[in-house]
Amino acid sequence: MSDDFTRRQVVRRAALLACLPALARTSAGCARRISTDRSVSVAPPTDGVLRVSLPTAPELQRPGGAIVAELQGGAGPVLIANTGNGLIALQARCPHEGCELAWLPEDRQAECPCHGSRFAADGSLLNPPARSDISAFPASIDANGDVIVQLFAGDGTFKNPVVGGEFSFAIADFPGLRDVGGAISGRPDGFPTPLIVSRLTAGADASAIAALSAICTHLGCTVLPLPGAQLRCPCHGSTFALDGTATAGPTTIGLGRYAVSFDGTTVVVSTTILD
Repeated sequence: MSDDFTRRQVVRRAALLACLPALARTSAGCARRISTDRSVSVAPPTDGVLRVSLPTAPELQRPGGAIVAELQGGAGPVLIANTGNGLIALQARCPHEGCELAWLPEDRQAECPCHGSRFAADGSLLNPPARSDISAFPASIDANGDVIVQLFAGDGTFKNPVVGGEFSFAIADFPGLRDVGGAISGRPDGFPTPLIVSRLTAGADASAIAALSAICTHLGCTVLPLPGAQLRCPCHGSTFALDGTATAGPTTIGLGRYAVSFDGTTVVVSTTILD
């Protein structure tokens, strides 16, 4: 056997060969043959930040070590690994059939132990049967020595992060929002979705500003503001008014709307979505 096969690759090849008889009889596959990483129960994220204490995850103190952070409260697990060049964090469920991924330190890749899908350290799909990438999250160690994973990383549009379930910005920082019909799109650090903020009226109260989820209610593409005071999904053409109301299909459901306060100078947007 050539030296270019790592130990995990040899095990995986043997596992796949062992599965062939079962696969010939059924599409269900067979049992896992590659061990997953140790699970660590962690508190739910606060303002989009997942925190893991290193003493509870000593694996992350050495190159090649990895854990699966199981978030209390039912949110999806996160695979965290020390690559030797820093920490990475990935969605821990394979998009093929939901199996928990395992970190392969020899290759610096994540693999599905059930069916062999492979993903790069940035979440890019390398090998089927999965057909899509997985989410990757910025990860680092803070001044207290805790592992910090930014589950909702911003895009730099807004300077202030989410703190205590809300973020704020000065209306003067966005000239497009001074006039009725204006809209901006972006995502602050810690916000659960991409965001569209629009100016509905010239007033100086909460009814003057709308803060909308930019996730299209048709198939989840990101909606964008367009000239002419409208919002449009670039994938399938659904359009929305600036208050989030659906105006043309294929969707018939409006965009999610977040609670807002406005005093004429400062906009405060909550991560609480309105019914």
